[in-house]
Amino acid sequence: MGLTIVALGTSLPELVTAIQSARRNETALLAGSVLGSNVFNSTAVAGAAAVIGPATITDAGLTVVAATSMVGVAALAWLFLGFDGRLRRWEGGVLLAVYAATLALIR
Repeated sequence: MGLTIVALGTSLPELVTAIQSARRNETALLAGSVLGSNVFNSTAVAGAAAVIGPATITDAGLTVVAATSMVGVAALAWLFLGFDGRLRRWEGGVLLAVYAATLALIR
C-alpha cells in the first residue's frame, strides 16, 4: 500500500505533464516524461530505499506478480505504440485495467 501511495505521489506531476504534452501534440516530451519517471521510480527510488533500510520480501507471489505486471505493461505499451506511434483511448483503458488488476492481485 505504501508503494502505491509513493508511486501516485511521484507520478501525478508526470501525469499532468503527459496530459499537457498530449494536448499540445508534443509526443517526444510525452514519451520521455512517462518512461523517465517509471525508470527513475524503478531504479533510483528502490535503490535509495534499499540503501537506507534493506528489506526482504518474503511473499514470492508478490514479487512474481509485480515483476510480471511491469514487464507485461511495458510489452503492451510497446505493442500499442508500435503499430502507428499512437496510443488510443481503448489502449490506455487496457493499460489502466492491467494496473487495477495488478493492485487487486497484490493485496
